[in-house]
Amino acid sequence: MANETAAVIGSTSPYWAWFQSVFWIIILIIILVILYFIIREVRLWRNTPRLAEIELEKEKLDLMKTEMAQRGQPFFRVPPEQLGEIHRLDEENAALATDIFAKHSIVDKRIERLENMVKVTKLDRMVEKIRDEEKRLR
Repeated sequence: MANETAAVIGSTSPYWAWFQSVFWIIILIIILVILYFIIREVRLWRNTPRLAEIELEKEKLDLMKTEMAQRGQPFFRVPPEQLGEIHRLDEENAALATDIFAKHSIVDKRIERLENMVKVTKLDRMVEKIRDEEKRLR
């Protein structure tokens, strides 16, 4: 009976020795596969919100492009004489806006000059008062 068990152990022994030599390599490969999946999930977890933002920005740009394309084609036709009048009114408005800006700037500068003149006058009066006080104290 001892011979039979020795024969069974002896016959399985080459496979067992081979398995023991390859066992750590198989464990290492399994660990590397698990690490690969963990790293991939972490990268996806980090990149997914950014990719969603980029996709949203692309959609916004597409919407803006279609809106701009629609603006080029008005919903109604304007006769050329009315179009000319619109351009003339637009030019007049631009000229009036420029005129208003110039007058506003002139008014601002004059008010600033007047304020500076008032400050200079006040300072002159204060200097005169100080001189008078100095003369009186001497």
